Amino acid sequence: MGYANCTVTASNNGVSCNPDPVPVSRATQNGVEWTFTSPGYTFTGITLGSNPGDFGNPVISTNAAGRSVMTVSDTVSDLGDYSYTLLYTTPQGGTGRHDPTIRNNP
Repeated sequence: MGYANCTVTASNNGVSCNPDPVPVSRATQNGVEWTFTSPGYTFTGITLGSNPGDFGNPVISTNAAGRSVMTVSDTVSDLGDYSYTLLYTTPQGGTGRHDPTIRNNP
C-alpha cells in the first residue's frame, strides 16, 4: 500500500492543493502525502474536521529537493468527504492555513 499524493503550491492568493479533493482508495492506499512545490514553505500540522478517528498523527519531513512533506495515515474505514486544514509557515515566517478535502473511496 502507499499514500495518495497531493501537491501544494503557493501563490499570491495563498496555497492550493492538487488534487482537491484528494482521493484515497481503501484498496490501494493507507494515507495521504502532501508536498510543497514552493520553496521555503513548511508544514506545521493538520487539523481534521468531522470523524478524525480514521486518521493518524501527521509526520513532517523534508524531501531530497528540500521541500516540506507531510504524511497522515488513513484507515479509510469510513467512506466520504472529510474537511481538513493544512497549517504552514511562509518563507517570511508568517503562518497560513488552507481548507481542502480528503475523499475516502472503497
